[in-house]
Amino acid sequence: MLYANLIAAARHYGVELRNPCFAEYANLFPSTRHDLWCRYDRHLNRSTSDIEPGQVPSPRRRGILMNGIHALTNAMNTVGLRHYPAKVIRLRSGQVCDLEGDQFRSAVDSGRTMLLQGWCFRGPRLLQQHWSQIRDFFAISPSDQEAIGRTLDQARRESDLVVGVHIRRGDYAQFRGGRYCFDDHLYAQWMHSVCEQLPGRKVQFLVCSHEQLNLKNFSGLHITRGPGSALRDMYALAETDWMMGPPSTFTTWAAYFGQKPRVELHSREHTVVAPNDQAEQAVA
Repeated sequence: MLYANLIAAARHYGVELRNPCFAEYANLFPSTRHDLWCRYDRHLNRSTSDIEPGQVPSPRRRGILMNGIHALTNAMNTVGLRHYPAKVIRLRSGQVCDLEGDQFRSAVDSGRTMLLQGWCFRGPRLLQQHWSQIRDFFAISPSDQEAIGRTLDQARRESDLVVGVHIRRGDYAQFRGGRYCFDDHLYAQWMHSVCEQLPGRKVQFLVCSHEQLNLKNFSGLHITRGPGSALRDMYALAETDWMMGPPSTFTTWAAYFGQKPRVELHSREHTVVAPNDQAEQAVA
């Protein structure tokens, strides 16, 4: 999500973007697999000449570059070199930088290289404006797409509607005191309530989780398991009709990429309401 927001800003201001901190995920995407810097410059009508298509940078090389940039930025802040040779924008925890705001625009207009540190660089209007180009950049490989296609074909066979369900526990057992760590019984309860809201329609649930689930806990429901890997599960959710799950960038990205509705499950007392267009179709 951070990279997507920055791509939207790069397109808006007409500058090149380099994101070496995408190292952990670079090999998952054809657009970044061969590029050590994980750059975005497609809007500048020039090719990136120093990318060698035959070579894939090693995790070690990516790590050295990422940590080097991080150390340089920290050093510039420590010694007070915030205005030379680059402009640094460093966000503290909880801070948000508006990518269309005065601070960011002024930094771009300065003409200096910008070093960005932090999570919440956001430009919601730009993110939607440049959705098509961002979607193209983050397209997955044909083999991943084929695996997703097989799963979705199975889910849509003899069903009227496919609802994605993201079950995330693991790290969520500790995150915020386990607030978003829900058991199978509760997920099944929410799923049954969806079926009750859509009488006359056969609902298939595409269930994606990092753990092996006991399908006996979901009796009476039509279940298709996700393709399996984190990337494939996330992009499969993007092809459902709508999705639900705890607050997570996992479903945030799937909903954005697929431009599909998302229902966030905030507590054990949460009541799931099917998106209005789905309920209206059911009544029709």
